[in-house]
Parts: sequence; structure tokens; C-alpha cells
Amino acid sequence: MNLNRIIFGNPLKTENIISERYSKTKALAVFFSDVLSSISYATDEILLALGLMFAHSFSMPVAGAIVGLIFVVSVSYWQSIEAYPDGGGAFTVVHENLGEFLGLITASALLIDYTLTVAVSLSVGARAVVSAFPSFAEHSVSFCMVSLLIITVSNLRGAKASSRLLTVPTYGFILVAFGMIIVGLGKSVPESNVIPECGVTEASNLLIIVVLLRAFAYGCSVLTGIEAIAGGVSSFHKPQYKNARVTLVVMFCILVFLFLGLTFVADKFHLVFLENESVISQMSHQLFGRGFFYYLIQLMTVFILLIAANSAFSGFPRLASILAEKKYIPTSFANLGDRLAYSNGIVMLALVSMVLILIFESDSFSLITLYSLGVFSSFTLSQAGMVKYWIRMRGKNWHIKVALNAFGSLATLVTLLVIIQSNFLNGAWIILLLVPIFFSVFLKINRRYQVTNVELDLKRGGLGKFLKPMGETKPKVVVPISRMHKGTLAALRFASSLSDDVVAVIVNVDQREVDKLKLAWRSMNFAIPLMILSSPYRSVVNPFLDFLSELDERDPEKGKTIVIMPSFVPGQFWQNILHNQTATILKTALFYRKQTSEETRVIVEIPYQMKK
Repeated sequence: MNLNRIIFGNPLKTENIISERYSKTKALAVFFSDVLSSISYATDEILLALGLMFAHSFSMPVAGAIVGLIFVVSVSYWQSIEAYPDGGGAFTVVHENLGEFLGLITASALLIDYTLTVAVSLSVGARAVVSAFPSFAEHSVSFCMVSLLIITVSNLRGAKASSRLLTVPTYGFILVAFGMIIVGLGKSVPESNVIPECGVTEASNLLIIVVLLRAFAYGCSVLTGIEAIAGGVSSFHKPQYKNARVTLVVMFCILVFLFLGLTFVADKFHLVFLENESVISQMSHQLFGRGFFYYLIQLMTVFILLIAANSAFSGFPRLASILAEKKYIPTSFANLGDRLAYSNGIVMLALVSMVLILIFESDSFSLITLYSLGVFSSFTLSQAGMVKYWIRMRGKNWHIKVALNAFGSLATLVTLLVIIQSNFLNGAWIILLLVPIFFSVFLKINRRYQVTNVELDLKRGGLGKFLKPMGETKPKVVVPISRMHKGTLAALRFASSLSDDVVAVIVNVDQREVDKLKLAWRSMNFAIPLMILSSPYRSVVNPFLDFLSELDERDPEKGKTIVIMPSFVPGQFWQNILHNQTATILKTALFYRKQTSEETRVIVEIPYQMKK
């Protein structure tokens, strides 16, 4: 059996995409994993920011303020699901309501956040292992690399495979976290845990405010990933938006209970931030000792942190595909792979995450300082976009909806400013630099596609002269095409000059493009026949090669069929990554296909030179 099929599974037909949907149970496991993993270290972040002086005076008030923000954000996304039942991710909401500029800022922030989600989750997972086995510290980076490989392969196998992988650890962590909270509430605190007061009353009001704002900013990492359900409504079973809203409510309730519960137990047992041991590890040690339950809790924590990256592997490729369809990034990111997954986006996310882990050497705290900026930028802009949406659409109770989203946008904007102020010197400036860079790249790519479409558009250059063969010629000729443009006409004109036995071929991977081509073909009244090849697995290469073999067997005295391939040469070298990808793959397949005879196949490329 082919090794590729063993690893990734057999191809799925396009029609099977309908069955690649989540039930509410699986959707909660998929979309909750990122948020759930944040619970395992959000309390650490609060205690780190508060320090010994303030930890046990203000940890619960800070957690309470964060819960209020969670409620505001959840209500906002509840409304987004209603307004965008087909999937209203932050980019879609902002782009449609606030325009291209803010839409691309949102997309840039989200792509960075998805990447950091993977790097942070895996790095914190490595720290959880070190908490239980300190001697493992020197192997943290290797642990992250192996885990990243496993998660990547799982996602390349498709949605069902990745959701099955997520379900058991996600619900396992929820159960053990609930268990820890219940036991912690009922267990008395050992006298050895009581620490003396550290003179909070002696601290200045300004110092207290600064520390509290920093703790709030650090603890807000618990909100990362909460937008995943609103962006993934289309992944639910029907009725999609109703199932998504139910899942969002369940996620909110579990998130609030676990976050407040774990923070309360940590405060009750006077736990403090330790660099080499997580609060979860300290808590389970206090409650259960170093026995079976301690290691079970650590195991579930490691699992949930490892698979938390899956929410990013769901969100990043989907957002990349939307950007690709709108021509802001190479269109290859919109292609579905053999297993109905956006393979190019998955691979890109894995590569960038790997680089981050290597650069930061799986230091979770250095990565977390960069973490919340992207997601709170998208929160703020998304809710502002919803304000514009309700004002435009009106409808029932629209005043209340506008007020809720406006308040949410203001609250998350204030939080974003606090995060920037608290983390600027710790690395936030990197994100503030990367977002405009990404924005500029998106615009440049989009403008390049626009220039290309204008130059290739037949309406600007006429429909061309009627094609007639210049004389009787011997060979059979086939012209693979994808759509009608000036480069296509040039290839057909040359093919007609070689022979009167010419056929144009298109492989049907996009019915809309095929319909457009058929309409253009009829309107131009070509004598050259157009052959449409079906492709149930969305492969362009295999159907064409099979057709070519059949054509070779017909009229063998004419020799092997000549392949005339249209292409165009961009004005600048770097623009080649945006164009001719299918033609390159097809040429490679023809060049390296095993020959059944010594006769050479002639492959002619007809380049159309772009002016810009």
C-alpha cells in the first residue's frame, strides 16, 4: 500500500464534505480545547503578575473581573452567530461592515494569534511534563516538535480524524478539573501552607493599580480561542447556528466554573507562582499527594495542552482559505486536499509554529507575553463591526443589540490598551510591528491579482479572430485549459496551426469555472471541441493523464499526442508564486511519468508575457 495513504488515509470525494460536520459533543471538544488549555495556566499568569505581596489579596477580584469580560465577549459572539449563521468569524464581520483596511488588520492579528496558540500550547504542555518529571526539562523542545508532527498529521487526515483525537482528552481534563475543585473546596488547608501577610496596606495606591492592571492583562489569556465557535458555525450539524449557540453557552458555563474554581482553590491553599512547577501540579500535589491521581491529572493536563493547538489548526486554514478566495494570499490556500482539509494552510501553520518554538526554545512565558494582543484586537474590531451591522440591518431589539456590542467593543478596547501597556517591552512591540507588515503583504498580493485579471481579461483585448487550421498536419494535439483568457487564445491559435486534430480539455474541479468556460466557448463559436473531464477526487493531474493515454491509443500512426500548455510570464520574478501552479504540477507529472515506449512526447508551453 502507498505510504502516503497509510499515513493520511484514502482520498475523499468532494460530495463527502457534507458529512464532515461536528455534533455538539465533538464541536465542544474541537473548539473548546484552546480555551480549556488556557485555564491550566491563566491562574499561573495572575499569580506571576501579582507576586507574593498581592497574590492572596487580589487573585479572586482579578479573576472576577476577567469573568465579567468573558461574559461580555460571549454575549457578543452569541449575537455574531445569529447575524452570521454560515460562520461569522472576526474577519468576515469586520471586512463586511468596517471595510477592507480594518478587515485585513483583523486577519493579520488572527493569523498571528493562531500561530502563537500552537506555540504556546505545546510549550506549556512541555512545562506540565517538566512539573511532574523535572529531569525532562532538557528535552522540552524535542517534545514540542514530536507533538507538533502528530497534530499536523492528524489534521491532514481530515476533520473527523482530528475530532476523534480530541474528544477523550478534552472531556477527561474537564472531569479531573471538576474533581480537583470539589476536593479542594472540601479539604482543609494544612497549617504549613499559611503564609504571613506581606503588608498590602503599606503599598501605594498607584502601585496596587499598576499591579492589578498587569495581573488582569496576564489573566486575559484565558479568553484566547473563545471566538472559535463563531468562526466555525459551518462545521456544525444542522441546524448549524442553533447548535453553535448551544455549544457556546455550554463552553461559557464550563469555562467560568473551572477558571474561578481553580483560582479559588489556589488562593485557599496559598499557592504561589513557581517557574518550574505549574499551579495545577502544585494543587494536585496538595490534594492527592504524588500518587495515581496526581499523575492522572498531569497526564490530562498535558493532553489538553497538546491538543489545544487543534483549534488553531481548524481556524488558521479556514481563515487562510477565505483570504485566498478574496485574493489576499496565494489562491493555493483555498484548495481542499485529498482528505477535505485545507492542507496548505495546515502545513504553513505547522512550519511557522515550529520556527517560533525553536527561536524561543519552548519558553512558554516569553510566548504568552505576545499571546493576547491578536485576539483582543479581533474582539474589539469584530464587536465594532457588529455595531455597524445592527445599525444597518435594524430588526427586532436592534437598539439593545447595538448597545451590547458597543459596550463589548469598548471593554475589549480598554483591555487591549492595558495588554499593550503591560507587555510592550516584553515583546508586544513585535506584534504591533508584524500586523502592519502582514497587512501590506496582503494588499500587495491582492493588487497583483487585480492587475493580472485586468491584463488577461478578453473584454479589454477583443475576443480574438476565429481560429482556423493553417493546413493539414499529422499530429494529434491537446490543449489543457482552466479558463478563457488571452494566454488560452494564444495556445489554441498555435495548436490550430499545427493540426486540425485538436481538442481542448478542462478538468472539472470547480463547476462554476467550467460553466463560465462553456458559455465563452459557445459565444466564440470555436471549431475546436471542448472536452470536460470529471474528477471526483479534485485531482487535475490523474484525469488528464488518463485521457492522454486514451488519446495516444487512437490513430497510433499519428504518434503520441502533442501537449500545448498555455501560461503567462509575470512582470516580476517573485510573482511566479501566485500563478501557473497547476501548469507547473501538470508539466512535472508529464516530464516524470513512466514512458511505455521510446517515442518522445512533445510538450510545448505557450507563454503570454505580462506587461506589469
